[in-house]
Amino acid sequence: MAPDEPERWWHAIELPDGSVTDAWWDFRPLVPKLPWPDLRGKRCVDIGTADGFWAFELERRGAADVVAIDRPSYFQSLCRARFEEAQTKLGSRVRYEECDLYELDGEFDFAFMGYVLQVVADPLGALEAVRRVSRELLLLDTVSLPLSLLPAPLARLDARRDGGEWFVFNPRGLRKAVETAGWNVEAQTRVLADKRGLDWKHRVGVRGRACAILATA
Repeated sequence: MAPDEPERWWHAIELPDGSVTDAWWDFRPLVPKLPWPDLRGKRCVDIGTADGFWAFELERRGAADVVAIDRPSYFQSLCRARFEEAQTKLGSRVRYEECDLYELDGEFDFAFMGYVLQVVADPLGALEAVRRVSRELLLLDTVSLPLSLLPAPLARLDARRDGGEWFVFNPRGLRKAVETAGWNVEAQTRVLADKRGLDWKHRVGVRGRACAILATA
């Protein structure tokens, strides 16, 4: 990347002037495929917000109050600056807080947790921490398509072999983790394509696949 070339955003966010942020991930096509509950009038939290795409989506869907959280890090500091830029341009009232999900407190009607479970060392503890503060959860996370071919609930450790992920579940394993943490599963999607790449791993589904679960406490 040239010194004067701006870094890409994490999420593609459509702005009021019709422009879209140049980003690594464009989840806009994925939004209508998720099992959304009615969020009108609810107090919501977006866990692992990065630059805020999902938090702004919660607000767009009528949430009365949205808190966007992310744990302090260098990556988080870069994303927060972009969150604040998007927030200003969108005229959003979403509030941003630096917070580790294991230290969540307060009371929420709904929590969104997108692509967080795969990067935490204790996924069950993370799901339990969210259940302590929220009545409802929409979980979206990467799943292993090869493991999906097996009938058992499974997870793969260090799935990318680079330390970037802890556990990646198959769909049955993701559901089992949610239920083991005390949630009641209300809906689960099929395996969804969340990113289409040009390499063979994306084309055959080894990467770029996700699953969403809606659950109640």
